[in-house]
Amino acid sequence: MSAAPGVEHTHTRAPDAQAAPAPGGAAATLLSINAGSSSLKFALFAHPRGRHAGPLPAARLRGEIDLRDGRALLRWQQPGAPERSVEPDAERGDIGAETAWLVHWLDQAMGLPRPDIVAHRIVHGGLRFTRATRIDAAVEAELGRLRSLAPLHQGPGLDGVRAARQALPAAVQVACFDTAFHAGHADAERRYAIPRRWHDLGYQRYGFHGLSFDAISRRLPGLLGARADGAVVVAHLGSGASLCGLRGLRSRSTTMGYTALDGLVMATRCGSLDPGLVLHWMQQDDLQPQRISDLLYRESGLLGVSQISADLRALMASDDARAGDAVELFIASAVRHVGAVAASIGGLDALVFTGGIGTHQPLVRQAMVERLAWLGLQLDAPANAAGGPLISSASSRVPVLVLETDEEAVMALQAAELCGLPTPR
Repeated sequence: MSAAPGVEHTHTRAPDAQAAPAPGGAAATLLSINAGSSSLKFALFAHPRGRHAGPLPAARLRGEIDLRDGRALLRWQQPGAPERSVEPDAERGDIGAETAWLVHWLDQAMGLPRPDIVAHRIVHGGLRFTRATRIDAAVEAELGRLRSLAPLHQGPGLDGVRAARQALPAAVQVACFDTAFHAGHADAERRYAIPRRWHDLGYQRYGFHGLSFDAISRRLPGLLGARADGAVVVAHLGSGASLCGLRGLRSRSTTMGYTALDGLVMATRCGSLDPGLVLHWMQQDDLQPQRISDLLYRESGLLGVSQISADLRALMASDDARAGDAVELFIASAVRHVGAVAASIGGLDALVFTGGIGTHQPLVRQAMVERLAWLGLQLDAPANAAGGPLISSASSRVPVLVLETDEEAVMALQAAELCGLPTPR
């Protein structure tokens, strides 16, 4: 077996993997490809014809291609084994090249079965796509027309689709949408106060991070019992950040809107902004649309305020006053929106932190919980430092949790259901 291109950063060989039959046999192999704004995550699942033991299936291998010390690095792990790493022969940020390299690496270097189904995270589904959908030429073209609504994600996601189709021509390609989890919102949550004809054309609030919120919602009954059906605010805090208000484990409110710019302060995105400011930039400062787009999507947020970094870890370690301003604005924005979402869903029965910042930054969680004490939240400092999952004190009226999300597992479930494989209920 020839090795895939790349430099291996380990000296132990991966265990041989048994090939899985195609969907018509005893099992199907599903590959979830999750192209985010700052990384490419993936997970490989062997989906048996039977019921899973938990709310989410366990991956047989998962990993992430990210930028580390100026070069692309794939970090990956199998259950019960230490994390390992490889340097891909693909430019970081070129999702198509990374996807093609990944498929080759899984096959040639790891000896894993070629996927029968590939599930792709597609951020924006517009009005039409409110559930997982098989991708054909017409679907791909329609999704391509939504690029301007999610410029950091939509194009890269579709680049991954094309690369996977070329590398795996026999596999079923499935789109799983970040907007779909919010599709059942009430009219007052969906509608902007603009003329009705524009609303009817699709200028509405869609919300994002739905795959993450879906994953968290599936874990809550086992952790909260009956309380999981109450008013739960989930804070997905990462390079992109948003909140979701759940009732009955369904999305009732969220902070992002027509695009992924709205709501919380993010790594390079502005969050909530007076539209009059954009009008002023156009009319008084003569900024062109592309310049404004770059400013709001790529130059604002933590990076814009600090002028140092978009990485919250770097800012929290800095003594520069501008870094402190950026961190304070991020926390204040998140706290303000937790209160607003709790009001919109009629209370707060639990608060859940997830996402890269939500799960790995105890000082951010501490600052937020302390400012939300009026809602009945009290922190257990040692539990918070340890990362939970329960980080609230015994005297807290509202439980506070820290949970790893698993968008890739939700994508595998949605794709399996679409293709006629059984999924857990």
